[in-house]
Amino acid sequence: MDRRYLMAATLVALTTWAGPFVREAVAQRNQPVYPAYDGYIKNADGSYTVAFAYFNHNAEPVTIQPGPDNSFGAAPVDRQQPVTFRTGHQRFQCVMVLGPEFEGKLRWTLSYSGTTTSTSEHMLQSNWYLVEGANELAKVDFAKVPKGVCLNRPPTVRVLGLGRGRGVPTMNASLKEPLNLFGSVADEGLPRSAKLTSEWKQLSGPGTVTFAPPAARTRATFSAPGTYQLELTASDSEFTSRTTISVDVK
Repeated sequence: MDRRYLMAATLVALTTWAGPFVREAVAQRNQPVYPAYDGYIKNADGSYTVAFAYFNHNAEPVTIQPGPDNSFGAAPVDRQQPVTFRTGHQRFQCVMVLGPEFEGKLRWTLSYSGTTTSTSEHMLQSNWYLVEGANELAKVDFAKVPKGVCLNRPPTVRVLGLGRGRGVPTMNASLKEPLNLFGSVADEGLPRSAKLTSEWKQLSGPGTVTFAPPAARTRATFSAPGTYQLELTASDSEFTSRTTISVDVK
């Protein structure tokens, strides 16, 4: 496993373990951004689907434009990789399909705040074969997508704090108090020219629902008791994802 990946992973683990004091020291400005390699799966036609991640220890997202500071080798250096790097450890941020002729040498290099780091070129070693996370790569239609570039994939939409059982998850709410909805929307940042948007809306119910603020994390106020169906959607301008919840209001 690449030594720089291990160093970055260890730093994240220490930050989580040590609590807010270390987080305050690490999650600041002008910190390096580390590219990382998630791993690969081999497809039925002999091609490979590979995935890259990154660690951003800055307190806010940072931008690194394609070029010497954000490049792939071998060429082309611009493979539609992320240019906006969100905070924390972000997995599966560049997923690409490479043909059966791929020999395992493709390195992502990032330079930020005076530090340059790269991923390993030894990409097809058995220890990089994905078991955990393989389902994420298996969603890619390897026979139809363009080869050798980071792929735009649908946004990930969730409502935090709910179980993952079958059917539509249900929440309970009081007519007298707003309901906190912890929506989560994530995307790899493609297309680069587009903005990720999200919206809550009411699908059904005996009254009306007001969402304030109009964001993924919001508070919902209900005008009448009963059962409501709510939907959170997110769009990257090319793909739209959604999730639905049910709310019992008394």
